[in-house]
Amino acid sequence: MMAEVRENERAMKSELVAALYATPGTILTGAIMVATVMGAATVLTGGDLSFGLMTAAMLAIGAFRQMAHRRFMRIDLARAGEAEITQLETLAMIGAWSTAALVAAFGTHAVLSYTYQPVAVLAIAQTIGYLAGISGRNTSRPLVTRVQILIAAFPFMLALIWTRDPAYLVIGLTVALTTVLTFSSAQVIHRMFVARLRTMRDLETLAVSDTITSLYNRRGFMREIRAEAAAGHPVTLISIDIDRFKGINDSFGHDVGDALLQSFGEMLGGELQSGDIAARTGGDEFMVATTRNATEAASFARRLVMLLGSQRVLAGRHVTATASIGIAPAGCATTIDEALKCVDIALYRAKLEGRNRFVIYNEAVQDEHEDSRAIETELREGIRRGEFELLFQPIYNPRSGTATMAEALLRWNHPERGAISPEVFIPLAERTGLITVLGAWALDEAIRTALSWPRNVGVSVNVSARQFDRGHDLVGLVAALLRLHGLEPQRLTIEITESSLIDDAEHVISRLVALRTLGVRIALDDFGTGYSSLSYLAHLPIDTIKIDQAFTEQLGASRKADYLMNAITQLAHDLKLRLIVEGVETPAQLETIQKHAAHGIQGFVFARPMTAEELLPMIGNRVATGRTKSARPGGGPRKGDRFSEVA
Repeated sequence: MMAEVRENERAMKSELVAALYATPGTILTGAIMVATVMGAATVLTGGDLSFGLMTAAMLAIGAFRQMAHRRFMRIDLARAGEAEITQLETLAMIGAWSTAALVAAFGTHAVLSYTYQPVAVLAIAQTIGYLAGISGRNTSRPLVTRVQILIAAFPFMLALIWTRDPAYLVIGLTVALTTVLTFSSAQVIHRMFVARLRTMRDLETLAVSDTITSLYNRRGFMREIRAEAAAGHPVTLISIDIDRFKGINDSFGHDVGDALLQSFGEMLGGELQSGDIAARTGGDEFMVATTRNATEAASFARRLVMLLGSQRVLAGRHVTATASIGIAPAGCATTIDEALKCVDIALYRAKLEGRNRFVIYNEAVQDEHEDSRAIETELREGIRRGEFELLFQPIYNPRSGTATMAEALLRWNHPERGAISPEVFIPLAERTGLITVLGAWALDEAIRTALSWPRNVGVSVNVSARQFDRGHDLVGLVAALLRLHGLEPQRLTIEITESSLIDDAEHVISRLVALRTLGVRIALDDFGTGYSSLSYLAHLPIDTIKIDQAFTEQLGASRKADYLMNAITQLAHDLKLRLIVEGVETPAQLETIQKHAAHGIQGFVFARPMTAEELLPMIGNRVATGRTKSARPGGGPRKGDRFSEVA
């Protein structure tokens, strides 16, 4: 704190000293004019040696003050030490006081030696004009003004009084009054100057600072890093984004969100080293410019990810947040603007890879980014050209051995790239908002296809979190499609995941309630992989939970997994929820599943995803749920992870 106070005092002193050198042109012009008047006095007196010497001295003082100003221009006051600042102040004082002494000598000598001659009038006019000008100068330093007015006025005033001439006595009285007024007003003017200066500094600080974290804002950060680049200093840029910050704001309130930003800002400040520049550049975005190399920056980013990921108590609430970080090493681009693009690409990749991590920009990351942008463009064209299709994977009832439902899975058959994985195009569609278009098409196609199945067989469609956005009426869309095709609402199941609830849980739940009111069933997909699935069961309007494939794979191989499966089965029974197990691929897994009261089994052990035409004859077939049945060849690719979900 004391160091900060001293720095502020040094900065204020440097501003005050700068004001002493603010009018170099005026000082030079004044020196030339005074020297000219003194030279004229020399001529009028027929070559008075004193006036001649004064003329030369005035020119020398003018030259001295110009050299002092050149020295001032060569020094960066923002980085200058106190000794340099004090030296500049001393040079300014010497120049001002020397000028005042020389003007006083000129006026005094003229009045005493040439009392009733024209040169005396010239000297009086020059001296009084100089005294009047002092009151408007050097307002940053009242000491300079007061000493200057005393040096210039006191000898001259005594000389006027010494003549005992009534006119000169009146002039002397005027000089005395001017001296008193200037002397007393110097401090008032100084206070006004300092107040204005502080106001300007405060406004400048506000313009480049973030009010919540006290770090630089984007404007201040850009100013600083451009200055570093202009000085030829290599800069590594680190971009930090707090994951799902909007969800924290919506769930806990803006006071908690602001407290998280402030807490992270303090933590970030504590991790900086000398020369680092940190800023909050957006709502949940921070940036650091550092001289660290790529390896050191990676260690720094790793520590930030770890520190932010630890739980903290903010405004009385327990909050856990994570961060995605992009790093653009020094030298990755030739300009600051290009480096900013590089760090944005690295941050984008960190988010794409699952958040809570950092990515260092390199050529491979750039190539992947450009390919991703190309696919994004092709995605729009693919939707327009109808390159998408639905495949269906049956879900079998283990008691009857018949399919009671089929899950619709979205696939993209690119004319040049071939089959593009949902893990690639679903995230792209979500980020671009195209998921609402794809999702509407998938719902329409799934409902239309289900009309050709027996009435006891339903269809399950995955819905993305983006389809619950407030600007997209998912409930109205489902209601309209059910009316259009005449499908019974209970035959449609909407599958959601925990990610749908992260950003705006209250709104999503209200939409799920509205869907349930229509008669549509709701399933919680990927159960067993999210950290908060159990808490959602308490208040979500769901009919079904689907055990994720990642959990299914552990059954039979892990006793803990079997115990957990028993607990989940009992939980589903107590909550009157249907239980469907996904990803059953082997006879051993199927045998293990049979021990639990599952309502549905889905997996390669029965069938791979297939076209609607291939599915239709299988719906009526019974399968031996107690023994292995070969998967139907050529049925299409397996169901992937959550990115495979139909929008």
